[in-house]
Amino acid sequence: MKSKAITIVGVLFVLLGLVALVHPTIKMPAKQTEVQIGSVKTPMETRRVFDVPPITSVIFVLCGGFLIYLGPRHT
Repeated sequence: MKSKAITIVGVLFVLLGLVALVHPTIKMPAKQTEVQIGSVKTPMETRRVFDVPPITSVIFVLCGGFLIYLGPRHT
């Protein structure tokens, strides 16, 4: 049972790494607030943008591949 769990985690790591390589920018949901400047209220929208470095994606793919390799060998 442990070897199956290790293999599943490895597959998830590989998929996460590949997705991060294809689409390296993650945008968090927007936060809308109203800012009052004098007598005028203006809506303001802020977003968080997170860039995943390519080396991080490669590390995820390599670790996932290692876990997939290690899974069946783990007793």
